[in-house]
Amino acid sequence: MSTHETYNTSDLPQASFLHAAGIPLVKIERIDERRSEFQFEHTADIQKLLQIFASGREVSMVPSRLLASHKHLKSLLWSQP
Repeated sequence: MSTHETYNTSDLPQASFLHAAGIPLVKIERIDERRSEFQFEHTADIQKLLQIFASGREVSMVPSRLLASHKHLKSLLWSQP
């Protein structure tokens, strides 16, 4: 099993949620001008968190924390060479 979970730019909401939930971000890799990949450390909690996200219950997380994670990932994304 992979030690990383990879999400592309279109998965930014999921990536933001995982980041806000404390899943360690390993790296961001720019694929081309429009796409990047976010790699997170694979943890035991990741599938449970993705089920929460899919059910729409992620709103129970503090909205400011989700917004901060989203902004942080976007700033990392745009700072990639």
